[in-house]
Amino acid sequence: MPAVIDYRLVSGLGLALACQQALADELWADASTYFQQGSLSGLTRNFYLNRDFRNGGANRRSGTVNGYRAEWAQGLTLDYISPFTTGVVGLGFDAHLYAGLKLDSGRGKTGTNLLHVNNDGDVANEYSVGGGALKLKYRETVLKYGSMELRTSPVFLTDGGSGRLLPQTVTAWQLISRDLQPLTFDAAHITAGKAPSENRNDSTLRSLYGATETDTVDYLSLNYEQGAVKGYLSTQRAEDLWRQDYLGFRYLPALVEGLTPTLNFSMYRTVDIGAAHGGPIDNLTWSFAPGVKFGAHSLMLAYQKVQGDTPFDYMAFRDGQTTVAQLANNVQLSDFNAPNDRSWQVRYDYDFSARGVPGLRFMIRYMQGQGGKGSDIEPYSSYYPLGFRDGGRHWERNIEMQYVVQDGPAKNLSLRARYGVHRGNSAEPRGDMDEIRLITEFPFKLL
Repeated sequence: MPAVIDYRLVSGLGLALACQQALADELWADASTYFQQGSLSGLTRNFYLNRDFRNGGANRRSGTVNGYRAEWAQGLTLDYISPFTTGVVGLGFDAHLYAGLKLDSGRGKTGTNLLHVNNDGDVANEYSVGGGALKLKYRETVLKYGSMELRTSPVFLTDGGSGRLLPQTVTAWQLISRDLQPLTFDAAHITAGKAPSENRNDSTLRSLYGATETDTVDYLSLNYEQGAVKGYLSTQRAEDLWRQDYLGFRYLPALVEGLTPTLNFSMYRTVDIGAAHGGPIDNLTWSFAPGVKFGAHSLMLAYQKVQGDTPFDYMAFRDGQTTVAQLANNVQLSDFNAPNDRSWQVRYDYDFSARGVPGLRFMIRYMQGQGGKGSDIEPYSSYYPLGFRDGGRHWERNIEMQYVVQDGPAKNLSLRARYGVHRGNSAEPRGDMDEIRLITEFPFKLL
C-alpha cells in the first residue's frame, strides 16, 4: 500500500525550518553587530635591552660570569573589549592575546625578562599566552572575573608593558563602581599572576625583595578625582605576608597660561600579618615631589624616605618583574628602598614642539640615596640574605629621548631610547651597572 503524504505536515515542517533558519540568521547578524561594536586594538613593540654589570658580576639567571645581559625581542598584543548587552544588567567580555619572538638571546645573555626561559634554561624562540574576563554592569558598577590588567589602584598596578616586552596580567575578581562620582570604589581579589616573560596565567605572586610567596592578594581603594585634584586611600592584604596601606594625592592647578605647578605625595605603611612568612615588617615609606611646567620646560624635585628596619617591598611575579609602586624615586634601575634609605631627585623635561619638532621629548634625572642601614634586620627575616649593610650610598642617572610620529602612514609610531647608570658603595647590595633600552612601539586599531 503506497505511503500517504500529508502535505500539511510537510508544509509545517518546511515553515518551521524556514523560521529556524531566519532566526539563526537574525541571531548571527545580531552577534556580528555586537562584536563589531566592540573595540579590537593592538600594539607591536620591538625591545632591545643591554645591562652591563660594571663590577663583572655573575649573570645568575644563566649561571655564567660574563658581566652583562643583552636580549632583543619583538612583541605583539591584541586586546578586544566588548560592549555591554542592553538591559538592567549588561553582560560582556574582554579578551587578549600576547606573543613574543626572540630576535637575539642565549644562555649567556638572558636574564632581562624580555623572553620566556624554558625549564632546561634555553630561551624560547617564541611564546604566547591568551586570556579573557567576563563582566557584568549595573548602572556605573562593573564586576569582572578572569585574566586582566589592573590599572586603577595604587596598591596593585600591573605594568602595561612599558617596562618589558608584554603586559602583566592577573587572575582576579574586580569590582569598580563610579556611581558616586567624583569618588570611585575599586576592590579586587587576586589569586594568580602572569609575568611579561611567562606563557601561563597561573603563577604564584610573591614579594619582590623577600621573595616570599602568597596565595591571594586583596585590595580596597577609594579614588577621588575632581578638576586638578586626585586623591587615593587604599589598603592591600597579601595572605600571611603583609598589610600595606596607601595615602596619596596629586595637585595640578593651571594658575596662568603656560605655567602649571605640580605636587605629588605618596605614603605606604606596611606591617606583617597572619603567619608572617616573610618575617617581621614595620615600614613607613613616603615621597614628596613638587614641580612646575612652564612653556616647553618641566622641572621636578623629589624627596623619599624609608622609615623602618626592613626595605620597602611590593608585589612581584615569578620572573621578578614587579607591580608598579607610586613612589617618586622608583626609577629605571633602583627604587631607593633600603632600610632607612633617604633619597632625593632632580628631573628636567623638554618638549621640542617649541622648536618646531612636535612629538620629540627629552628627559634627564639624577637620584642620590644615603643612610641605608641593614644591621637591624632580623636573621630569620626573608630580607636578611639580601646583604643590606650600614652606611649604604648610591646614585642613579637616567636619560631618555622619545619621538612620536605626528601624521602620515606611521602616525603614532613611537621611538624611545633610555640610558641608565647606577653606582653604589660596598654597603649597597645593588651593584654598579649601565643599561640601554631601545623601544619601538606602533599602536593600531582593527575595530
